[in-house]
Amino acid sequence: MTIMQPHDFSHTYTQFTTLLTAEEGTSPTTDVAALQARYQRRQVLTEHLSLLERSVDDLHRRIDHLPTLPDLEQVRWAQALLAFPNLVFLEVDTDGLRDDADILRLLLVETSGEPLYDQLFKPRRPIEKRITNLTAITPERVQNAPRLADEWERIRHAFLGRYVLSFNLEFDQTKLREHAQRYEVAPLSIIGACLMQVARTYFRQDAYPKLATLCAQVGFPLPDHPQQDAFDRVRGQIHLLEAMADGITTLPSAAGVTAHDSLSQDDDPFAPEA
Repeated sequence: MTIMQPHDFSHTYTQFTTLLTAEEGTSPTTDVAALQARYQRRQVLTEHLSLLERSVDDLHRRIDHLPTLPDLEQVRWAQALLAFPNLVFLEVDTDGLRDDADILRLLLVETSGEPLYDQLFKPRRPIEKRITNLTAITPERVQNAPRLADEWERIRHAFLGRYVLSFNLEFDQTKLREHAQRYEVAPLSIIGACLMQVARTYFRQDAYPKLATLCAQVGFPLPDHPQQDAFDRVRGQIHLLEAMADGITTLPSAAGVTAHDSLSQDDDPFAPEA
C-alpha cells in the first residue's frame, strides 16, 4: 500500500475539495455525454478519497504506536506519597506460596533507604536450594534466627504509625495474617497501598507487572539471582515510586534488560510470568 507524503496529501486534498466543490455546483445532466462525464468525475473523487483515507489510516496506526504515556493521576499519587513523613516500604520473603509457608525475612525501609526493621526468622522446614536462589537466604543465616512469633511484638511496634507501601500488599497481609492465626497472636493492622496495583494503572498494563521488569524499565535493574535479596527489591520499590513521581515509564538505557523472578511479595498467582 502506497502512503502519500505530507506534500502529496496536501495536494491531493486540495484537488479533491476543488473537484468536489465543482461537482456540487454542477447542474443536472441533459444528455448522455454529460452523464458519462459526471460518472468520470465521481470516479476521480472516489479515488482521491480512497488515497486520503489510506493516509489517514496510516496516521492512526502511527498514533497507536506512540509510546504509552503514564496516568497523570498516578503521577500525582506518587508525588503525594513521597511527601509522607511516615512512608515505609515492605518486603516479605517466604519459603513458598502455599498457605503454610513460613516467612523467612521481613524488611521495612524508610524512603531514605534506612531500614526501620529487618529480621530473619527460623522456619519450621529446611530451606530448599531454589528458595535460597530466589531469596539469597541460606540455611546457615537462619540457623540461630528467632521464631517469628517471638518477634511479633517488635513487628507490631514497627508498623505503628506507618503508611506501608508494598509490591503486592495483599500477599504480605495474607502471610502475616496466616502467621498470626498460626501462633495465636493479635493480627497486625496495616495501613497502606499496593504499589503493584497502582503501577499497573500507571504503566497501563493489562496484567499485573513484575517488580523486576518495571525496575529495569526505569533504569534500576535488580541484581541477578542468587545475589538479589529483599533489600535490593525494596530499593527497587523506592526507585520505582520516584520514577513514577517524575512521570518516567522507560529510559533508553533500560533497553534489552531482562527481568528475573523472585519469590517474595511480588510473586503473586495473578502476576504474569517473566
